[in-house]
Amino acid sequence: MRLVLPRPAHVLRPAQMLPASLLEAIVATVSTRVLRDRIADGALDPLGGRVIRIVVRDPDVSVRLTLRDGRIVPAPPGQDAAATVTAFAEDLVQVMAQRVDPDTLFFHRRLGVQGDTALGLAVKNVLDSVDPAELPTPVTELLRQAADHVPGATSRESG
Repeated sequence: MRLVLPRPAHVLRPAQMLPASLLEAIVATVSTRVLRDRIADGALDPLGGRVIRIVVRDPDVSVRLTLRDGRIVPAPPGQDAAATVTAFAEDLVQVMAQRVDPDTLFFHRRLGVQGDTALGLAVKNVLDSVDPAELPTPVTELLRQAADHVPGATSRESG
């Protein structure tokens, strides 16, 4: 039986109702698990003690994260973001499913980086380096199905 999913933007709408601290804790925990190898090899060291803000448009959701003691954690209140990465939910799903190259989104102004662009691009590159095959099978399948439901999506090959 194949699960039919709504568009990624619709799935994320309930996240708008969560308190920011809870949403950030969830995203931080999942990110630490998914990116544990990248954290261990130092790919996210530029984030250490600095804040990155990730803004998802449609729905409008944002999280502020930092790297501390080898874990991605919610950023302390009041600490300004060194960089902000902004994208549509459907584009982020496409990047994580490796269906579209994030540079293509950047040049089409669907992925934005403000502030410390070196930090923003380092985080973007780490996210792009995650091979869906490294993720747990249910997560890989969920990403694949979510990416299949993005209207007008293009593949990396046709990019």
